[in-house]
Amino acid sequence: MMVSSKDYIKFIKSHHCLVCGRTPVDPDHLEHLGMGGANKGGLKDFSCVPLCRMHHRFRHDAGIEKFEKDYNINLWKEAFNLIRKYFTQ
Repeated sequence: MMVSSKDYIKFIKSHHCLVCGRTPVDPDHLEHLGMGGANKGGLKDFSCVPLCRMHHRFRHDAGIEKFEKDYNINLWKEAFNLIRKYFTQ
């Protein structure tokens, strides 16, 4: 089964923000792309979670630990649940 990271990004964008439920969302990469977008084969796209622009910006400013504590959320667990949902739909 050939899996496209571009299709996965579309899947992420079809969801609501994990925090506030707003749309549209940004695909927030938990595994950072870094400057220049090092994303060999699109693999890092599978670490995305849907966050609205406001929460996406806050997550980058605050860092994962503070964000998860402030919003009582486990972003890696959410990312795993989204991947599982994507492959079982």
